[in-house]
Amino acid sequence: MNMNKHGNKKDVISFIRDKGVTNRNEISRALGINVSTSKRIVDDLLSSKVVRFNGMTESTGGRKATTLSINPDYGYNLAVKIEVDKLAFALLDFSSQIIKSKDIPFEKKASFAEVKPLIKEAIVDFLLFANEKGKKIFGVGFAVSGIVSKNSKILIDSRLLGWSNIDFDKEIGKEIKMPVFVEHDVNCAATAEQWFGEGKGLDSFLLVTLGEGTGSSLIINKKLYKGSRGGAGEIGHSVFQKNGIQCYCGQKGCFEMYTNKYFLTALLKKIKPDFADLTESSLKSLYKEKKNEVTEALDEYASNLGSGLVGPIVLMEPEKVIIGGEMSYVFDYIEKKVNEIVSSTWISRLQGGAFKLDVVKSSLGDQSFVHGLSILLISRALSQL
Repeated sequence: MNMNKHGNKKDVISFIRDKGVTNRNEISRALGINVSTSKRIVDDLLSSKVVRFNGMTESTGGRKATTLSINPDYGYNLAVKIEVDKLAFALLDFSSQIIKSKDIPFEKKASFAEVKPLIKEAIVDFLLFANEKGKKIFGVGFAVSGIVSKNSKILIDSRLLGWSNIDFDKEIGKEIKMPVFVEHDVNCAATAEQWFGEGKGLDSFLLVTLGEGTGSSLIINKKLYKGSRGGAGEIGHSVFQKNGIQCYCGQKGCFEMYTNKYFLTALLKKIKPDFADLTESSLKSLYKEKKNEVTEALDEYASNLGSGLVGPIVLMEPEKVIIGGEMSYVFDYIEKKVNEIVSSTWISRLQGGAFKLDVVKSSLGDQSFVHGLSILLISRALSQL
């Protein structure tokens, strides 16, 4: 079949994915190909079960048109979030719905060599499960905190895990004989925001995640920006205070040392010395018990977060800043203060305040990493067709 660059199979698949639900006529108009060519491509995708019929809908002139979408049952992908003390596995279909999940704990500061057998054993279990269902697992993706090579094969460095120069393709992919890639976990979360969350429909936004560390990811011109070596977005290791708190990365005064879980916990311990672990419920309880003192602590935390966001905002000028991560619940208490700081910057006052940037909380919760990783896995699988 001789098709021009606007009418190839990949373009059609990409268009169907972006639209969610579409039809042959819409595909023809959008991609500039004739209806017969569109029909041949779609029929091929239907026969291989990449896409499926959904039903009928009104078309141009009031006639009914058969709608199409990517087939969720085409196969599975396996997403693995590597946290500081556990592996979180999720098997997902081609609509990013979780079919089966499993968490496997390991000791903090365990080496990759110690964790690797746990990864391989779990992958085999999921392969057996998929085989029983008559499904293929197209690929395995790992979401990891740290700097990842631009080709998404090597974890260059993860200070939280204590791992460096881990070639996931060699260590895992070649041994299980499956496509494997690794991605910065916050980049995965940003992809989920772009498809399902607060970033949907935006050209540019900044995602900042709060937790044991402080991470960020940049979407620019609707594309994930990874920098020249793959490490763009490490906002947590920008210097927030000269000669400040010693950071585990070797620098002093890193932004995340003033915005991470441990900093806020230390502030709350000054209020209640036996305050043990910062969680959504423990913060809520302490706030109810000692509202004024906790508000002061949260104001200090909000001031750090808001002030640290000013630089990236001025540099990038995003349409929105999204706050996510395991500590996103804290933003419920500090949203007003953070937005006051951001809105007081010179760029926000330009043209009489016409440029208004909102800092908002993610609505996706803890599963954003997994769903974003699933989107990347699906993209990789479909690009090979």
